[in-house]
Amino acid sequence: MGRSYRASAQGETVVFHDVTDITRPIVLGTARRADSDSEMWDIATARGHRLPSGTELLPVLVALRHAYWP
Repeated sequence: MGRSYRASAQGETVVFHDVTDITRPIVLGTARRADSDSEMWDIATARGHRLPSGTELLPVLVALRHAYWP
């Protein structure tokens, strides 16, 4: 069985959750635009660790998933 994820916008921030167990969703981290003109996303884990920036949200989710479960 695969894992399920949810991304929700909170202002200018996108928050990623692992919702495989709906009774206990896990916050993986967040992504914010590097600046208003940029296509880059600044990525941070739920514990505040910075990850390398990404240009698309799917690779951002993959990076956050890998940071949570290496």
